[in-house]
Amino acid sequence: MFRPSLSTIITDNPKIVTVSPDDTVLAAAKKMLESRLNSAVVTVENKPRGILTSKDILMRVIAQNLPPETTLVEKVMTPNPECATIDTPIVDALHTMHDGKFLHLPVVDRDGEIVAVFDVIHITHAAVATLSQVGSTSGVNNEATTTMMQKFWDSAMALPPTEEDDETQSRSDGAETGRSLPYPSSNMPNTFGFKIQDKRGRMHRFTCETRRLTDLITAVLQRLEDDIDRNNLPQILYEDEDHDKVVLASDSDLAAAVEHAKLVGWKV
Repeated sequence: MFRPSLSTIITDNPKIVTVSPDDTVLAAAKKMLESRLNSAVVTVENKPRGILTSKDILMRVIAQNLPPETTLVEKVMTPNPECATIDTPIVDALHTMHDGKFLHLPVVDRDGEIVAVFDVIHITHAAVATLSQVGSTSGVNNEATTTMMQKFWDSAMALPPTEEDDETQSRSDGAETGRSLPYPSSNMPNTFGFKIQDKRGRMHRFTCETRRLTDLITAVLQRLEDDIDRNNLPQILYEDEDHDKVVLASDSDLAAAVEHAKLVGWKV
């Protein structure tokens, strides 16, 4: 069975921030900023003992009015994080993140030393690429993995957005009506056209298959990856004729949105 492991997507010089438990949060944050990463692995003798993310700093330090220049990492980190190994299959890593409902996954080598950290978007891209390579030769496993990936995104997108998240939500837009809706694509079965707007107000137009929401999510990630806060995954929604915002959280939601757009005649 074709099941590529995490070792196949670890680069020669992976970007990773490591800190000590007795480092201050300020020192850890500076390292994360310099590396442009939103997580740091807390290590002892290069073995993971915890993880500190930008969300941890926000919720456990800033929100609690703790001084980052004196607060130690070990006081606010997430201890003993779930880790994968370099031999863990990519799809199993995604499953682990789904089950644990976390967005960062440290990876260790056969000696238990940290070698990489992947976030959910990176793992999702890799899992989708794996499914593409598998193709039709393993239909059952392909379907099972796609279902698992869909469940992950369903649970991630089920969280209610904050006001700040509204700026990063992805929307499909119908230009003729001025509403956020998909538009019919050209003569290609099971495809539909979409428009999404990034945080800078730029419109991205693309055609995507509509049989699985995973395909649409992947297309959105490919176009808006730099604009997405990996600690707060965006919802995908559209605005109907009553100006209600309808969230797409499943394959059936996507199918209903496309059918609705066809019925009411929204088009470009």
